[in-house]
Amino acid sequence: MFWYKQKLGQTLQLVGTVIAHLQPIIVPKFDPSRISLETKPSSVSLTLKRTTEDDEGIYFCGKSDGNAIQFSSGTFLAVTGHPKLSVSVLQTPVWGSVSPGELVTLQCTVLSEIRAAELRVLWFRAAAGQSFPEIIYTHQNSSSRQCEISSSTHSCVYNFSKNILDHNHTGTYYCAVAACGEIIFGNGASVELNHQPVLVVTLAVALALFSIGNITLVYWSCRRESCSGNTS
Repeated sequence: MFWYKQKLGQTLQLVGTVIAHLQPIIVPKFDPSRISLETKPSSVSLTLKRTTEDDEGIYFCGKSDGNAIQFSSGTFLAVTGHPKLSVSVLQTPVWGSVSPGELVTLQCTVLSEIRAAELRVLWFRAAAGQSFPEIIYTHQNSSSRQCEISSSTHSCVYNFSKNILDHNHTGTYYCAVAACGEIIFGNGASVELNHQPVLVVTLAVALALFSIGNITLVYWSCRRESCSGNTS
């Protein structure tokens, strides 16, 4: 007895076999922890556990009869949805004000039951006046993440660094995870420019001009007194 699977537009794939009274065999291409064959006096049933989108297709049962295989009518398995994605995105608190040219490093922690390699982590920036945030960075490799595994939960920390040169780099930065057709956003971190250095420079210039004015006033006062003394 055999079980076959056929995906749309593809040829038949052997899933498993049962020969006489031997233990059922699942083809290595398929996961034996999710797929099992159960023999009965007149049939062999196929069981799929924790179905995924990849399980969708037509399944056929076949019986060897000499040099030919007789197939049953196919059973179409349609996977219509996904289980709720268990992912949490935690961002560092609001960053605050920074000086022009300062390097900021934002941090994002992703908790998920899905392996980090199957997640797509992105960074968005929402500037003042924009209707939608723009994608500014996508983590493509493991160089910017550190992961730990606790039971079935994966915890990964992603870092994103950027020099804040001017107002075009300010706004609210969001960490987001895309997986299984969903996008989960973090709470966002606000980055604004600090105008204090400009104020300090302005005050310094004002003080310098005030000092120069005082020195000039004293100089001309001394000259005037000197000139008055010579006349008398």
